[in-house]
Amino acid sequence: MDVKQYDYIVIGGGSGGIASANRAAMHGAKVILFEAKEVGGTCVNLGCVPKKVMWYGAQVAETIQTYASEYGFHITDTTFDFKTLKANRKAYIDRIHASYERGFDNNGVDRVYDYASFVNPHTVEVAGQYYTAPHILIATGGHALYPDIPGAEYGMISDDFFALDSLPKRVAVVGAGYIAVELAGVLHALGSKTDLFVRNERPLRTFDKEIVETLVKYMAESGPQLHTHSIPKEVKKMPMTL
Repeated sequence: MDVKQYDYIVIGGGSGGIASANRAAMHGAKVILFEAKEVGGTCVNLGCVPKKVMWYGAQVAETIQTYASEYGFHITDTTFDFKTLKANRKAYIDRIHASYERGFDNNGVDRVYDYASFVNPHTVEVAGQYYTAPHILIATGGHALYPDIPGAEYGMISDDFFALDSLPKRVAVVGAGYIAVELAGVLHALGSKTDLFVRNERPLRTFDKEIVETLVKYMAESGPQLHTHSIPKEVKKMPMTL
């Protein structure tokens, strides 16, 4: 059995895995990192980074629609090209990926972009190759859960939002946390008719009460449409395109 020897193996190329691999290598360890998808983890690929790009796009849209004329800008063509925003978002993320790769190169961190599985407590197998180390870090992160209701497979999670190729005409966002609120706000500002459904009397229950009250008031005036005390029981696929 061909086995490659390392001092430290890192499984998962998100924020934690990247930092740990680089730091260990900087201290002289022979390090290899395994990542099944794209380096950067949720934040860079399917979280805060692409979300902020979308948020900036939404902010531009709101500024043009709400304030441009008051400052003397008379814009006649406000056509929004979703594909352009998505392409620029990808280009921004690609630059971050390249930065991570340079960091790995500078620190001497080896990497393999594939799934790793344990053979024993100190050995993993990747695509038929075995790797061993006295220390192995599991930094694989987590994943979203679908609600246990009929038709849940027709919905999408936040990961799927970033895979959209076009702006939906209408969206129902279910959830009261900051991710749901952010995405509902972005979709609404970009032009989707958006409804936000929360199970209690308000979203963001763990946030400052005055801030949330201000947000709820703003939603009532400008959208998205907020539906309180709303718990989905079933999702049905309708014969129409949204």
